[in-house]
Amino acid sequence: MDALRKCDVLIAGAGPAGLASALYLLKRRPEFGGRIVALDKAAHPRFKVCAGGLIPKTLRALDELGIRLDVPAVDIVKGEARTEVGNVDLSRGDVLCRVIRRDQFDAMLARHARDAGLEIIAHCRVLDVAQNDGGVRVDTDRGPFKTHVLIGADGSGSRVRRAAFDSAKDAVGRALMVDVPVNPELAREFIERRYVFDFRCIAGGISGYCWSFPCLIEGWPHLNLGIYDQLPREDRGSAGEQALMLSQLHKAFPELPLDGLERRTMSWHAFPIRWFQRFDRYASGRVLLAGDAAGVDPLMGEGISCAFEHGKYAAAAVAGFLDGDVEALTKYDDALHRGSIGRKLAILGFAARNFYGRRHRAFFRVASISRRAQEIGVDWYNGAAHLDELPPAALVARWARAVLFGGSVR
Repeated sequence: MDALRKCDVLIAGAGPAGLASALYLLKRRPEFGGRIVALDKAAHPRFKVCAGGLIPKTLRALDELGIRLDVPAVDIVKGEARTEVGNVDLSRGDVLCRVIRRDQFDAMLARHARDAGLEIIAHCRVLDVAQNDGGVRVDTDRGPFKTHVLIGADGSGSRVRRAAFDSAKDAVGRALMVDVPVNPELAREFIERRYVFDFRCIAGGISGYCWSFPCLIEGWPHLNLGIYDQLPREDRGSAGEQALMLSQLHKAFPELPLDGLERRTMSWHAFPIRWFQRFDRYASGRVLLAGDAAGVDPLMGEGISCAFEHGKYAAAAVAGFLDGDVEALTKYDDALHRGSIGRKLAILGFAARNFYGRRHRAFFRVASISRRAQEIGVDWYNGAAHLDELPPAALVARWARAVLFGGSVR
């Protein structure tokens, strides 16, 4: 067995949450360079199942970190939500998101983190976590580590979460994804730079939506198609759930050649999505959870913006703790519950319960009444003009001015 390796901060997972934590921490404390280690079970660039949409909040985080997005991307300027009571135009006149491929994006972040002083150990799996007053011991398949603080950013199936927190699976959704090559001169998503969210699958027993994003894979135009079910039903079994999701995805996009999904002649990927629950804990002793390991947006399953937000909070907490503030890690848990990210995810949890519930038609009908309300909803979700950081009373006042008196949405 390898000798015990020591470091000040250990990060399990070198995806956006783990890398953002390191980048924000090294920005705050450049002197920590060489004292922070990230473990990843693969090596960059590595394939990641994800639609790859970077909303304005994420793009602003990259600006904060001084990172220029230098990977191929498709700028989305139009959006459409299809519902049982009609379609909703989500366009705002500016960029709604940039669609990237996660293997390239994560590798870019890793490069910047290494340049800032992060050490990344690839092909290293966490096996167990134990902590005491002296720190945290992490056993891996490449030997043991000892650290002052551990950040668990190792995804929805987090080994750190299972070892140091709980193993509950009641807040884990499911998604399926497939990439389909298209002619960009014929595909509406490319012609108009548009993404599509189709919520009509709710009537078919899915607590979620189908999506279509234009993207580039090795320079070639594709549509990234997928379906998200926030509450997959156990009584259907994995095979039954999978079959239903594939059929609903095909039904959402009948114009595309998806006949091979059910026969497995087309390659698709399934993956879990852990969503935020307001009663969960995100700090236990010297262990923090971030990104998908903590829980992401319950309504849409979007996790990249959450990863950067968690990373910012985690960096502040770890810096404070290493500077002698013994309560700093507890403050991280409080920030994720009571800060702007916690408020936003709690609201999205409320929205998921209602838009995916028995009265979903009524809620979609109400949401389709006011164009102004839709605009402020899109801006709030995307974090445009920092709307998602406003206290609830200020947000309601902004909404009232826009909807009732024709004031500026932003």
